Amino acid sequence: MWKTLVVTTALTLTLTPAAQAGTGLSWRACGDRGAECADVSVPLDWSKPGGDRVTVAISRIKATDPARRLGVLFFNPGGPGGPAVPIVRDLAEEVFPARLRERFDIIGIDPRGVGDSRPAITCDRDAQDPAVDQFPTTQAGYQALVAHNRAVADGCRRLTGPLIDHVDTISAARDLDVVRAGLGERKISWLGVSYGTLLGATYAGLFPNRVRAAVLDGAVDHTIGSRRLAVDEARTVEQVFAKFAKWCRENCGRDDVAADYRALLARAAEHPVPATGHPEGVNAQRIGYVTYSLLSSPKAWPVLAEAIAAATAPTPDAQAFAETGDASAYRVIACHDFPSDVRDHAGLRDRVQEIRRIAPTTRGHVEGWDVQAGCTGWPIRSANPWAATPVRGVRNVLVVSGAFDPATPHVWGIGLACQIEGARMLHWSGVGHTAYFNDDQTRDREVEYLLDAV
Repeated sequence: MWKTLVVTTALTLTLTPAAQAGTGLSWRACGDRGAECADVSVPLDWSKPGGDRVTVAISRIKATDPARRLGVLFFNPGGPGGPAVPIVRDLAEEVFPARLRERFDIIGIDPRGVGDSRPAITCDRDAQDPAVDQFPTTQAGYQALVAHNRAVADGCRRLTGPLIDHVDTISAARDLDVVRAGLGERKISWLGVSYGTLLGATYAGLFPNRVRAAVLDGAVDHTIGSRRLAVDEARTVEQVFAKFAKWCRENCGRDDVAADYRALLARAAEHPVPATGHPEGVNAQRIGYVTYSLLSSPKAWPVLAEAIAAATAPTPDAQAFAETGDASAYRVIACHDFPSDVRDHAGLRDRVQEIRRIAPTTRGHVEGWDVQAGCTGWPIRSANPWAATPVRGVRNVLVVSGAFDPATPHVWGIGLACQIEGARMLHWSGVGHTAYFNDDQTRDREVEYLLDAV
């Protein structure tokens, strides 16, 4: 997402003897804000620690008040497949409050296969192709979806190599402990949002004596299965759209944006909506998923309102709905951790009917459906299938969950907190995906929790 020039310098890191033997980190200056970067060697296959190796990229900004330094704070921005190196390297002042930057060395890690980690997950086609219907109503449509998913996986395997079988969250969590050792730290603190809550909880379950404190904001519950993954999100997104529609009546002069949006999706399902720069137009599936993304923060609601207005104008232009990113790493990791249990067309058809009853306006275009449909027929064996994430023996874990978080519904926060012995739960009543990025008051409480942990 963010690119910058890396400048290499000869810097020395003092490590404990064990850490030196394990990794031998070599830091270099990177970015233009005083960050440092390094590469950490980890086993390709953790069941064969003496075998082939891959590298995990990390970045660091040092505590600005070293006399009061509390240790290291690992950060994960979500995903799965979200790189943290560029956030820490290029955006630390914008993302991390001054109090965190004063007291912690903040560490960004690109999980294995992601960002600057090598090798990187590489595929030869889009995981989410608007020409492939993720809501098929016929057997032929279902078969086309499965064939597409298998072709995506085959291309990813061919270009990525053996790593493709080992980019699950358990492997990534084990990598984190190699980074910890390489830094010469006895314990880490953790700030994880969205998927970063699952990665952090997995680490804490594996290495409870190495966690000083953890904040898990926008919690993912790894017990719910692929049906609830989609249904829970769809229900919450429908509620959030209703709040957006109310906001729009008061702020953008549209009396019934929900009716306008339903009509837009219906038209786009019949014929793609014209879009500047995109001669093929934009179909309902793409409109739906972009809408889901824009609903995730009230800060983006004016953009969504303008996009709907343009797409429903007498001369429609759906250009704002046409932009997408590369979902290759997301799909590969998601299918390891959130495999679909759909086995045939009838099973998926029943879920299409269910989700559209639950979400008559937004129509089920949510991440959970993209994962469930996108992992249907996926030929790569899941390395971390649905299961609990039990954590015992960690004193300071705070699970933060929002009442109207469209991507990680509140019920998931309750579910994750129940799997962590002694976890504290912080509920916030606002709208948006994670409190950290949407509610300053709750974010301040998260920061205080990390600072005050003993």
